[in-house]
Amino acid sequence: MRNIFDQYSQPENRLTHALLSCLDRDRALLQRFISWSVEEKVKGNDLTVLEQSLPGEPPDLSEDESERRGLPDGCIYDINGWALLIETKYQAIVTAEQLRRHGRAAARRGIGDSRILVLTAKPVRQRLPESVVVRRWTEVYEWLQGESKRSLWARACREYLEVAEAREAANGYLDKGALTVFSGIPFGKGEPYTYGQAKRLLGLLRDELKADRRLEKRLGADPESPGRGAITGRAANAVWDFIGLKQARNAKQFTRYPHLTLGIQAERLEAYITVPNGIRAPARSRLLGQTYEDFETLIRKVTEPLVRVVHATPISMPKIVVVQRHYLSQRSQGIHDCLLRFDPRTAIAVDEEAQGPVKVQPQWLQATYEALRSRKSNLQFQVGVDFPYTSCSAVETRTIIKACADVWLACAPIIAAATTE
Repeated sequence: MRNIFDQYSQPENRLTHALLSCLDRDRALLQRFISWSVEEKVKGNDLTVLEQSLPGEPPDLSEDESERRGLPDGCIYDINGWALLIETKYQAIVTAEQLRRHGRAAARRGIGDSRILVLTAKPVRQRLPESVVVRRWTEVYEWLQGESKRSLWARACREYLEVAEAREAANGYLDKGALTVFSGIPFGKGEPYTYGQAKRLLGLLRDELKADRRLEKRLGADPESPGRGAITGRAANAVWDFIGLKQARNAKQFTRYPHLTLGIQAERLEAYITVPNGIRAPARSRLLGQTYEDFETLIRKVTEPLVRVVHATPISMPKIVVVQRHYLSQRSQGIHDCLLRFDPRTAIAVDEEAQGPVKVQPQWLQATYEALRSRKSNLQFQVGVDFPYTSCSAVETRTIIKACADVWLACAPIIAAATTE
C-alpha cells in the first residue's frame, strides 16, 4: 500500500511533505522543532505551515511550477512577519544565491524577519549566509527518535524516514545511512521482522562497526571492505553481511579468509567470526592444532571473554556453529545437511555464576573438532554470540554496537589462528 506521505514525485518533496504534515498536526511538536532546529521561541498555534509555497502564492501549485518560481520547499510563518523557510536537499548542492533568493522572495511578501533551515543528506562544505542553519537529516531523525514517546506524529515521521531511506537507497538515489542512524533493532517487541527494515538496519550497524578502530588495529579488519555484493533474503527470515580483513583485500573470493559476520534474523541478532570452508590448509591446521587439547585450549581463550560480553548484555548467548551445506546451483540458497549449534560452556568450564544453567557436555566440541579435522564436505565454522530480541534489551539500543565489536575482539585468537602469513 502506498504510504500516506508519498504525495509528490520528487524524493526531496516527499520527505518535506512528511515532516511538515506531521509538524502541522502536532502544534506542540512544531514549536519544539523550531526551538531545536533554529533556536527560536514561537507559539505553535500562531503559525501557518505551507509546502512548496510562500504567503500570497496561489494554492496547490504543481511541483514543476513551484520549482520554476524558485519557491522554498517549506515555509512556516506567523502574522507578525516572522518565517522559517525550509530547503531540502538529497543529492543536489545547496547554493548561497538560491537561499538569498528565498529570503528576498519572503521579504517581498511582507516577511521582514526570516530564518532559513537547510535539511540535507550530505555535509555542506561552502559558506552560507548568517541567517541559514544547516541540519542533517540524520540529526532530524535522532530528534524525532527522542520525541517519539510523546508524539505519535513524531513517530510516524521517523518511520517514514526509515522507509524512504530503504527505498531510495535501493533505487540508487541515496546512500544508505543518509537519513537515519542506527538506534537499535526494534524487532520482537511489537514490530515484526521485515526484509526491507532488516536490510536497512544491517547496513547502518555494519557502517557503525567499520568505524570502530579497535577492529582494524587488533583484528586487521578492513574499514574499506565492500561486504556482500547484494543483500539477498527477501523470501527468507534473515539477512547477513560481513566485514573482511585487510589480508583478504585483493582476494578473488572472500571465502578464502575468515571474516566478521553480522546476521539479522527474525528472532535474533548474530555477531560471529566465520571461518569458511575455503580457508587455506596451513590456516586450517593452525586452527585445529596438533591435538584436540590444542583446539580446546583455543576455544577456551575465546570463551572466557565471550562470557564477559554475555554478562554485559543479558540475556545473550555464546555460540559455536558448524554448518554442512550443499548448493543446487551457484545462485541457489544453500541446503543444510547438518547444523550444529551449541554453547561453548558445554565444553569449557567457567565460574559458577557465568556457567548459569548450562550443563557440561564436551562431546559437542569434540564432534566439531573431528568434523573439521576429517572434513569431506563444505563445512563452515563460526564462533560468536546470539542476541535474542525478546530477552536481550541491549539489542534495542546503540549499546549493541559495542557489544558486537566486543564479540569479534573476544574471538581474536580464532582470527590469529586461521589467517596465513
